[in-house]
Amino acid sequence: MIKIFCDESNHLYNDKSDLMVIGGISCPSEEVEATNRYIKYLKHKHNAVMELKWTKLNSNKKEFYKELLEFFFSQVNLKFNAQMVMNKSKLNHDDYNDGNADIFYYKMYFYTINPLLKEFEEHNIFLDYKDTHGGERVEELRKVIKNANINSKSIFTIIHSHESQIMQLVDIIIGAIGYKNREDIEKVSDIKNYIIKLLEEMSGFSLNNSTPEWEGKFRIYKLYPRIKW
Repeated sequence: MIKIFCDESNHLYNDKSDLMVIGGISCPSEEVEATNRYIKYLKHKHNAVMELKWTKLNSNKKEFYKELLEFFFSQVNLKFNAQMVMNKSKLNHDDYNDGNADIFYYKMYFYTINPLLKEFEEHNIFLDYKDTHGGERVEELRKVIKNANINSKSIFTIIHSHESQIMQLVDIIIGAIGYKNREDIEKVSDIKNYIIKLLEEMSGFSLNNSTPEWEGKFRIYKLYPRIKW
């Protein structure tokens, strides 16, 4: 079984940011426990035992974040994919999503998860708990994934992010992507810019751009959707 841990940033259409990032990390089921355990080890090594969150970075823990990202990029079977949507407030849902913003949300989640799926494999897809509508999201995503991948079986599970070290790592990476691409804020945070620099150096890609379609380890797709004029 392949396990996929997903998180989203600025996914609400009325929040302060005009971009949305949805990301996921896939990991073979038999490696999940060891991966979570090693991240916990790094936390204890650097006395950084709190839940990993982009919004609660510790500027005194640069070496911890460096070792954390080095670990991710050293693990062949850990793979990351993200969809980044620009200008979300100007999305033309009337013409392209039957007037329903939720349809677009499910499309973006599909394109986040789909490259991480393997044919004829079972997948357990973990979503971060956001609100009481999680069950509805899960059912819609299950239908979409099943219709597009008839040769794979997917199970969806909602968890709280503190239950998974891998999901917390997703939060850090998508937070960095969103921060680098936001045009409405000054990029003055030293620790945030430090993590962005590490990600770009280790991946070999700028967080401002889409990565090549054939990239398998660290993929980003930056979408400028058609808008209503």
